[in-house]
Amino acid sequence: MDMMTSRIALVFDITFSLRTPLLLRTGDGDDVSDNTIDKTPDNNLHVNGYVWASLLRRAFSRLKKGAELTCDIGKYDAAERGVSCLWCESSIETLPDSDYRYGIQVHRKWGATTTGAMFTEENVPAGLILHMKGIWFIPKNQNILDPAGDYRQILTQALWVINQGIENIGGGWSYGFGRLEFISGECWNLDLMRPAHRQTLFPAGAKRPEGLAVATLNLPVDMPAIARSWKTYWLEFQIVPGQLMAVHTRYPLIERSDLPDEMPDTFVYQRRHWNPEEKKIEPQFVIPGKAIRQALFSTQIERHLRTEGQDICNGEKKDCICLRCKWFGSTQQGGILAVLDAPIIKSQTDILHRIQLCEHSQQNINLFSGEYLKQGHFTTTVIIDEAIADANPSQAVSYLEFLLNELIPGNAPPGWHRIGATSTCTGQLQLNPIEGPFTNGGCHA
Repeated sequence: MDMMTSRIALVFDITFSLRTPLLLRTGDGDDVSDNTIDKTPDNNLHVNGYVWASLLRRAFSRLKKGAELTCDIGKYDAAERGVSCLWCESSIETLPDSDYRYGIQVHRKWGATTTGAMFTEENVPAGLILHMKGIWFIPKNQNILDPAGDYRQILTQALWVINQGIENIGGGWSYGFGRLEFISGECWNLDLMRPAHRQTLFPAGAKRPEGLAVATLNLPVDMPAIARSWKTYWLEFQIVPGQLMAVHTRYPLIERSDLPDEMPDTFVYQRRHWNPEEKKIEPQFVIPGKAIRQALFSTQIERHLRTEGQDICNGEKKDCICLRCKWFGSTQQGGILAVLDAPIIKSQTDILHRIQLCEHSQQNINLFSGEYLKQGHFTTTVIIDEAIADANPSQAVSYLEFLLNELIPGNAPPGWHRIGATSTCTGQLQLNPIEGPFTNGGCHA
């Protein structure tokens, strides 16, 4: 669309809360992290306007009413469509503190950690408030009585899509990063024929002209018509009674106030979470989405595929198109299955002491201890993107639902599925049955 033909601009100001941590990589490292988040020189969080525009474009593409609009927002033919009709302002947000997520590459063939493949990534804690501000230039051939009415409706539908978690900002889509929760929003129309209105278009932080009617943006009550569908599962796990489980870290968070009296060698993993009401960082026991996705789903589904004789690679081919790589990703492509972090509620921990024996003399050669969860429930969200037909999403759904059925007590041998550290003797978990069918479009499962 040629901006010069637009007479009305729809200005919007939307507030989100980070439902999950944000991984907005810069590609640069420092003394602490191999990959840092995008910040200003005074250590505020910087969310580039392109990040917001890309998010809206992807959300529009999910909608039957919004799919055509994506041609006018980036990736367009400039000779035919001119400048993009959507402009988003960069956001500068106060960053109280950052968090760090540790990772290590696991060898696909042997299931062991790869030597020298440990890395650290800085991320923004969940709970932080973010603001998206932008301008949408409306074609002049729209309804003269309410030229931006249809666009407001499509915008609220796009916000509904974003609120479902299928689209994110930043990296780490498969591992649950960058999911947003809609808090509030408002919009107003600018008459581009009036100089006073035009002066408020692009200056950062410019105030809207007085006397303009402001419309409140609310999420649709009913699910909008979806063009590119997905499947969402809300799953509640618990530690099997009498068992221990832990995703370990070597250092506790400095905000933690319930440290054990005896300091173990390893601690149950916690992430930082921003409490906007108390305005402080709080520690939170959590099972990382990456741990659930890799150890529980990827490993078990790959085992099923290999047992059936499927041609599954060992992770050595960069351009592999086997089912495992299509579903869970590879070096060259992203997967279609995402798992969000699972905060643990009603958690209780204990210290487990262990002795390493010499396999020849059977003498004690090492004594070490670790903190483990002995009780707790945790809920996670699993999303399968059905819009990528080449990845056979329906087949991925059938394998996932088969695995979830095995996790329900009584459907598989006790301890068949494990997660976390020392999984040869700990880490048993079970899935609590959830009523209702598994449905499309991000509905409850």
